[in-house]
Order: sequence, then structure tokens, then C-alpha cells
Amino acid sequence: LRPLFGEVGQNQLEQVASIGNSQYIGAVFELRTRYKKWGHGFGGSLRAVYTLSKLMDDGIVNTSEATYPGDFSSEWSRSLADRRHRVAITATVDTPKWMGKLRLSPIFRWGSSAPFNVSAGGIDRSLDDISNDRPNYNGDPKDIDWRVYGTQPFPAGLAGQFTYAPIGSPGNLPRNAGNGPASYSFNLNVTREFKFKERFRIRPTAEFTNLLNMNVFSFGSNFINFENLSS
Repeated sequence: LRPLFGEVGQNQLEQVASIGNSQYIGAVFELRTRYKKWGHGFGGSLRAVYTLSKLMDDGIVNTSEATYPGDFSSEWSRSLADRRHRVAITATVDTPKWMGKLRLSPIFRWGSSAPFNVSAGGIDRSLDDISNDRPNYNGDPKDIDWRVYGTQPFPAGLAGQFTYAPIGSPGNLPRNAGNGPASYSFNLNVTREFKFKERFRIRPTAEFTNLLNMNVFSFGSNFINFENLSS
């Protein structure tokens, strides 16, 4: 459910309807090996999964208000959660006695670039009392890439292609037009089984998240500060 209209003056006119749309198309390819002994007390299995997918929506995941109130069809674009390519590699490795008979379960995940939304910074140029307008842009959306602040030169040429939208217009830049970074993560689960007589077993577990301290970027919006650009 989503509102179609916001506040108007001191009165509030709001219509709520179940009109959110999303579409997911994907194919999953999997390769796995059976558990087997490798020798010298080692054993284990491996599983690799590749997902080719496309997730589209009209704003049901964040940035949900249409820039034209009620016209959600114009918001149809890649979802903020869309990553065209994903790879997951998991394994189970049993170690010999001299390594403590530990069971190691690593998992590595990689996802290709996800989009991000570019906003005009909460400025209501369309005068619809909803501060979700986007700027005008006269370049190629493929050029709107993420960068690491302070480590890469400021893209003055790209920034110069963004302008305020005219009064009465929410801006011509499509929703989620930015190209964000890829995603990497590596986690590790370590367990060991202890036996007590014949009937009792205990297996404590230790979990290590983001073991390689990789940067993990959450999706969201980026805002353009036109005052800084003009100065």
C-alpha cells in the first residue's frame, strides 16, 4: 500500500492503493561435489552457485514516492537490490586430529554493481509538496559511477551535466540511474564436535563475519549539493 497524494496546505488528501509492481527474472547454475576423504585426515565438499538475474520495480524498495504523484509507471527501473551477476562459493572442510578436528565452513559471496538513486537534495521543484525530485541531466546515465571520496579526483565534467529542474518539473533523470560498487563478503564458521559417552554430543560454533574486512556498501540515495557545485 502506498499514498498517491501528500499534504495540500493545512488539509490532507491521501489516497492509498495496492499498486506496487516488481518483476524478478533469474537463472541459477549450481556445481557441487560430494563429501569425500582427501587423505591425511582431511575431508570435505564444495558448492559453487552462479545467479544471473534482473530485478525491476517502480519504487517499492526505498525512494517509493513517484515524482509525478500517482504515476508509478514512469518510475519503472532497476531495483536498488538488483545485481545482475551473483556468485556464492561454500565449502565444508574437516581437519585432522593435529588441527583439532575442526570443521571449517567458509562462504564467499560476490555481486556485480547495484544501482543507486540520485536526488536533488530534498528540493521540491515540482511543487507537489513531496521532496523527492531528481535533477535534470544531459549526459549518458552510464557515466554516473560511484567513487571513493577523497581518493579520486572530483568529476567536474560529470557534475556540470546536472542542473536544477525547471519549476513545475521533478527532473528528467531516471530513478536509480547511478552505478554503484560490486559487493564482496567472506564469512567463516568453525565448529568442533565433542562426544560424551555414547549418547551425548556437543558442537560449539564460532562465526566470523566479513573476515577480510571488506567494505560493504548499503544501497540508498545520493544527494547533489548544487550550492557546492556553484561555488
